[in-house]
Amino acid sequence: MPAPETEAYVFQSYRLKGEPGAQYPWPTGLVHCQSRQEAMMRFYQVRSGLTDDVGASVFRFSVGDDGAPLTETLEEVGQVAVVQA
Repeated sequence: MPAPETEAYVFQSYRLKGEPGAQYPWPTGLVHCQSRQEAMMRFYQVRSGLTDDVGASVFRFSVGDDGAPLTETLEEVGQVAVVQA
């Protein structure tokens, strides 16, 4: 079942960058998912070691009762990076 228009689910995976001995997790790009289930399926693939990714996150974007945008981290596993633009 697709998420209501007031919610969006996003999957983020991370891979190692840099030279051996000085590697760090780096985001590979956000994937907008059609549902929470799709985002969680991608997450479980990383958690189970079925990909080359070193970490993953699932985010939910929604609109609060007051109309303000909300961001929530639903799940995280492995090595993740906090990148501020």
